[in-house]
Amino acid sequence: MRLLYLVLMAAALLLSSVAEAQTIAVEGLSQPQALSGQWKFHEGDDPRWAQPGFDDSQWSSIDIPASVNQQFGQRWYRVHVSLPAATASEPLGLLVGPFGSAFAYEVFADGQRIGSVGGFRPTELRLPTVAAFPLPPQPKGELVLAFRVRSIPSAYTIPAETAASVSFLGTLAGVRTQEKLWHAERLSGRLNGLLISAAIAMATLFFVTLPLTRKGSREYFWFGLFLLGGLGFRLIPLYPEALGLERVVTSNLGMAISLSGGVLIFPFLLIELFASRHTLIGWLGAALMYAMACTAMASQLFDSPLPIETQRTLILGATVVWFIYYFPFAWRYSTIRGQLPAMHAVLLFHMSGTLIQHFAVRYFQLTESQGLGMQTIRLLTLLLVTFAMAILLNRRAARMDAERQRLGGELAAASEVQSLLLSAPTATGHYAVDAVYLPASEVGGDFYQVLDRESGARLVVVGDVSGKGLRAAMLVSVAVGALRAAQSDSPAAVLAVMNRALCGRSGGGFVTCCCVRVDPNGEAVIANAGHLPPYLAGREAETDPGLPLGIVPGAEYTETRVSLARGGGALVLFSDGVVEAENAQRELFGFDRTRDISTKSAQEIAEAAKAWGQNDDITVVTVRRNA
Repeated sequence: MRLLYLVLMAAALLLSSVAEAQTIAVEGLSQPQALSGQWKFHEGDDPRWAQPGFDDSQWSSIDIPASVNQQFGQRWYRVHVSLPAATASEPLGLLVGPFGSAFAYEVFADGQRIGSVGGFRPTELRLPTVAAFPLPPQPKGELVLAFRVRSIPSAYTIPAETAASVSFLGTLAGVRTQEKLWHAERLSGRLNGLLISAAIAMATLFFVTLPLTRKGSREYFWFGLFLLGGLGFRLIPLYPEALGLERVVTSNLGMAISLSGGVLIFPFLLIELFASRHTLIGWLGAALMYAMACTAMASQLFDSPLPIETQRTLILGATVVWFIYYFPFAWRYSTIRGQLPAMHAVLLFHMSGTLIQHFAVRYFQLTESQGLGMQTIRLLTLLLVTFAMAILLNRRAARMDAERQRLGGELAAASEVQSLLLSAPTATGHYAVDAVYLPASEVGGDFYQVLDRESGARLVVVGDVSGKGLRAAMLVSVAVGALRAAQSDSPAAVLAVMNRALCGRSGGGFVTCCCVRVDPNGEAVIANAGHLPPYLAGREAETDPGLPLGIVPGAEYTETRVSLARGGGALVLFSDGVVEAENAQRELFGFDRTRDISTKSAQEIAEAAKAWGQNDDITVVTVRRNA
């Protein structure tokens, strides 16, 4: 009997101690007091649980703040607070901790709702934070606090520190000061990462805007966007409120876009740097990576969040896809072509840090300070990558500038040589020849020649080489050399000689040419090889167009005879740069306008076409018979 009595006494004492453990005594209100201790919690949702008279004795107990971090789902917390006998004259307030990874909560004091953080719909959930709420006037005695909380698993959110999940009760001014202190300490702990982010942001702005002042530097723009993606993925967790991304859906969307955006942009950077051609499998890999990175965010948006381990596995898989589809491909192409494999080594170093962090998050439970510490390290890595890439791209730009200067020197030399090939017209007693040549670039594809013959006749030749640049200039040299070597006075025979010289040397190109022999008696003999027919006295001279030079080795050309009157209209030869001049409205100069000005001087014709809108070499040669 005595033994039974002792057992009953022990049980009563135990129940008494447990009951007392559910009530937290606030001894003073001059300073905010932490409501640490035993709380009650229960999964589910029922508005009756906010009422002070509700019996929560059957609920589970939880040690706040030690055991709050990984509680997912919708649940309620309750705690009984014993107020001091003499309450403060000032209004009371409650500072509510973030409940670990709570994305929304409502606060009730004695059944009265005093405030909330976030909302309970998927689009209203927000990242964990603290908030201060004023308490209604309370009588002396006990205060019942109830918290309706919702938390969803998010791979992009690092659980808060245990100490940050504690709530405080005190005067309203005191808890608001405590709230400011919490934010200040939070910002101080992330200051290093924010400073590094600012440095990366300035570098990003530099790379993105550099192509505006430096033409032909699109690789800088793509690298700047690549940096922007990496910066966003690391900056958002540091201080999302400053970016307006405190809501979970916007924060996760920004993280997913940043994570996948860098990978999607990287192929364009490779194309600019190495002219690599990505395979369909590579692009499918990018799409797979993007889908895997966004799945977690999409599942939360539709209020069906995947388990945290599944989300982290998907993100880890997306990072592995990066390595499988892009780095081996890019390394192989750049190494074979011998162009900056060090650039890929730098990026590989940085992305390896990404992979290591995903492994750490996947298999080790990081606290907020540990996770943000790793974020800071990765930001520092990204900053080092930025400087390394700046050095590599600067060296590449220096080599490209040197190459452009070399090519510019070669083009200038080619232009000088080409100018020597253009014979200056000389005056004779029978004819006045005027010529104007306006190349569209340093080295043109047009040419003209005025050659005197022993018979007193004159050969006037105008030609146009297909294509542009040095290759066209080389064909001009071959064509002019063959023309000067031809001994015949027959325009058809001269074109045949030039055609044989160009066949097999044109590399798939061709040359159009019009050859005219003007005799002392005023007769002109014209042979045409696919060139525009000349104009005589404002009218088009009818000639057999013939085949361009350099296509068929045995091509034959016919001759047409016309007469030039003394002091009459000029015979005008020109290249297609005149009729194909194009204005801002995409309107061609055309044959009608060319015919209308064909009676003017060579200079006037060329200047009219240039003023209309030059987009090709312009050559005009006029032949007038002296009175």
